[in-house]
Amino acid sequence: MSPYLLFGFAMAGLLHALIRKEFLKQWMGKPGLMSVFKASVLGVPMPLCSCSVIPVAVWLRKSGASNGATASFLSSTPQTGVDSIFSTYALLGGLFTAVRVLAAFVCGIVTGHLIDVFFKAKTPAVPKTLPSEVSLPNRLDPINSLLPLNTINSRVPPSSIISKINSMDCCANQPATKRGPIEALRYGFVTLPADLATALVIGLVLAGLVNTLLPSDLLSGSLSSGPLAFLLATAISLPLYICATASIPVAYALLTAGLSPGAALVFLIAGPATNTTTITAVWRMLGRGATAIYLTSLILISWLAGWLFDTALSIEANEGIAQHHEGLHTSLWQDASGLLMIGLLIFSAWKNRQVRANSCCAD
Repeated sequence: MSPYLLFGFAMAGLLHALIRKEFLKQWMGKPGLMSVFKASVLGVPMPLCSCSVIPVAVWLRKSGASNGATASFLSSTPQTGVDSIFSTYALLGGLFTAVRVLAAFVCGIVTGHLIDVFFKAKTPAVPKTLPSEVSLPNRLDPINSLLPLNTINSRVPPSSIISKINSMDCCANQPATKRGPIEALRYGFVTLPADLATALVIGLVLAGLVNTLLPSDLLSGSLSSGPLAFLLATAISLPLYICATASIPVAYALLTAGLSPGAALVFLIAGPATNTTTITAVWRMLGRGATAIYLTSLILISWLAGWLFDTALSIEANEGIAQHHEGLHTSLWQDASGLLMIGLLIFSAWKNRQVRANSCCAD
């Protein structure tokens, strides 16, 4: 996985240097299916996780992007990125990678188009700030009373949600950084690895725990595939804050434990795209009804994609995906890239911490 992830970081830095926010605004400014389509096309390869996509989405919304285009971008972007695409290929193979990318693309189009159709005339303003602390629901002001109850739970502390959304204006008003080769390298090998470091470590630890503690016959019979497996994957993903790249080793561990590829796909779609911070941002930007469409569309499309994936695959193909790396030994260059990845994550986390100390937001 490490060589592919390193290459993905390089590609992410290149995209960061080449694609500007002004270009995104031009592509998504007009309401309609074409803007939704463009938002999904751009969102799929963008190297933004479910938290770092929020300031970009808020900036786009304030700059005139339609409700549907904003929702499409928020839906498709966290599910994939050039880094997670290469990592998916490394662990799960080309077929799974193609299906995952296609599912993210379809999620963006369907979610954005439905929101455009049903909420075409509704364009709620994006609030500039939130109160610095929210402790009890009955202490919320009238605007904050629109926040869903699940924003106050164990997935993300309320203060974390508020500070992230409060930083949106700060991020949007930061002076433009000169984008060249140095900036591409800095983003690809410092900023992005630092953003992913904690989540990636958590994902690997969870994958190890699943492989070690989960009984080999637990995910068998009706729990291995079908509606119960999809429900299990959804139940696992919804309370779990995990980014697109960090979710891959967890999905692989579930596959090796007996979960069907379709159910693993449900986990990969729902996990990165339905964390509390993203849901809160959608609620504040687009309203209550649009948030309901956003969540419902993601869950239904993930289930449909999982069912189609399982139906199209034979039992032998299912086992082949789960055993994609069984019996293979790592080479010297793979071991070296793994050590390089560990060093990069440690260095980037330390370096980016110094930068964040002097800034209210990150790139």
